[in-house]
Amino acid sequence: MTFNFRASHFLVLLTLGSQAAFALNNGITSYPKERCFKMSDFKGKTYTSVLKSKIKPSLDSLSDKGFKNVGSQTYLKESTLLFPRTLEKYKGAKWNRTTKKYDGALDDKTVVLAYNTLTEMNPKSSVNTISYYEADDKEWFNKNEMSLALAEAGIKGNAFDLTTLYMLTGGLGVKVKIDDNNYNYHVLYKTGNTNPHTEVMSGRSFASSPTRGVADATDPEYLRDLSKYLKETKNTKVFYKSLVQSLASSDTSGWAKLSAEGQLVLSDFFTVYTAEAVRHLMVDLKDGVHPWEIDLAAVTVVSSLSSKTGLVVQGGEVVQGDLGEWFAPSPNNRPGGPQRSGIGITRRDRTKLQRAIHAFEANEKDGKAIINKMQAIIGTKENADDVIQGVFEYLSNPSTPDTMGTKGEELAELMAQFIEVATVDAQEIMDTVPGTR
Repeated sequence: MTFNFRASHFLVLLTLGSQAAFALNNGITSYPKERCFKMSDFKGKTYTSVLKSKIKPSLDSLSDKGFKNVGSQTYLKESTLLFPRTLEKYKGAKWNRTTKKYDGALDDKTVVLAYNTLTEMNPKSSVNTISYYEADDKEWFNKNEMSLALAEAGIKGNAFDLTTLYMLTGGLGVKVKIDDNNYNYHVLYKTGNTNPHTEVMSGRSFASSPTRGVADATDPEYLRDLSKYLKETKNTKVFYKSLVQSLASSDTSGWAKLSAEGQLVLSDFFTVYTAEAVRHLMVDLKDGVHPWEIDLAAVTVVSSLSSKTGLVVQGGEVVQGDLGEWFAPSPNNRPGGPQRSGIGITRRDRTKLQRAIHAFEANEKDGKAIINKMQAIIGTKENADDVIQGVFEYLSNPSTPDTMGTKGEELAELMAQFIEVATVDAQEIMDTVPGTR
């Protein structure tokens, strides 16, 4: 089904099963063909191989070769397709903790002036020049082209927010079609070739889904939406099978079988997973070095048990908590320095729970059979006592075959079964976690 977005940017009402939902169809349309990818073209290949051979090289080409600045026309055409909160945020608004709203966004006239000024000053940019930032470089504002454009136009605005919005609406990134109703967009990623441990902090990624315009999901927002979905959904087997199948076989056909809420959560998962995997590729997928996509996938699995019991592992102990507790600030944060946070910060506690899940199910008939079948696919050289970590490290390992054949779907089905039986046993498993009072 095709819609003419020149005539209208309205969301079109569709029906997903028995539930009414909105579809965005193509979402933002200005991305050039050479930077648009369809997951259906890669079905059968591991997603890591797709990232290595297609998506990251395409993002790298923007950093290396640059792009033609497009001015304000595409912004005016495409920005109406953004989720309102995303649009406000990237127009430079500040989050108001009291009202729970963004305040102080620039008006469109001012945004247009900023983008046209940039185009006049610099007909061509690169990711490095338009997004340049070094905390210790006091002259960074003379190297960031959006900052220079704002100064030229006399606009007080956030150069980074406006750059993100500019790249997103201008088609100056990579677009991934998950299926007819779900899309990813990735902008402002550096290559990792110069200073990978700094450049892994670059980049922004967004998703559109049947009920929501293009938006960027932070880790806390993702965990809140996941929590809501898990609590409201009796059978999550299709969700988890679709998640693993997308990584093992680049097969996203399962999206259409989910509710609108399920598609939103899975699309956000896939968006953030892509972002973190691109960053992990900057360090050649080295084991234990920025493995944030593995953290995201694994926490999504253990969340099924946490959602059922209302329990998480924190500081080595099982405590009451919602899924948001799997996200934490870095213990290395210092006043005046970078404030890091993420799902990866809770890795030690999460893997403690993962090993408890494995140990418990390895002593159950059904669980043991499932573990043995999964390990027959991924091997046991690493993570012999943690099949959850084992699966996702295997799917992010450069030595894993690019094509798994029928084993991809088999692994997805087995992991979905494993989560199902472990969730049934969730409270008993929590009681076995070492350190539980």
